[in-house]
Amino acid sequence: MPLAQHSLAAASPQNKQMAREEETRYRYIEHPSDVGFEAYGTTLEELFANAAFAMYSFMTDVVEIETTETKEITVNAEDLYSLMFDWLDELLFLFESESLVIKEFDITVDESQFSISGKCRGGRFDPAKHESGIIVKAVTYNMMEIKKNEVWHARVVLDV
Repeated sequence: MPLAQHSLAAASPQNKQMAREEETRYRYIEHPSDVGFEAYGTTLEELFANAAFAMYSFMTDVVEIETTETKEITVNAEDLYSLMFDWLDELLFLFESESLVIKEFDITVDESQFSISGKCRGGRFDPAKHESGIIVKAVTYNMMEIKKNEVWHARVVLDV
């Protein structure tokens, strides 16, 4: 199973290189009233993991979240766009209901069945301990795009 992990530590030469690599995993995009990002991946697993990391990055400094919990997650949808929507919506639900921020993904994406399954690891967000960012209300289909050229590319807008 492919593993997409994200973590950054103090600014050493190696970590600066990791930070540059992090920039290629996703980037924020401008939107007049909401927030958005473009995520990239060489595989669908990497794309979906990077999209999740990008969404959580609006809400807090994901790197500071301790990895203390594992969740089995399965999402089924009708098409690739719905799969991205439902995946991020499920992760947003975990944040809202359990204060859970997922930061490590050991997932499989079945492109023909439009499903994701696997183990996801993260920890609890504590507003007294962790940086608070933007409150994301919902995932949207507005401007959503998923395509593959040399790598997979997704654009997602989040309602804030």
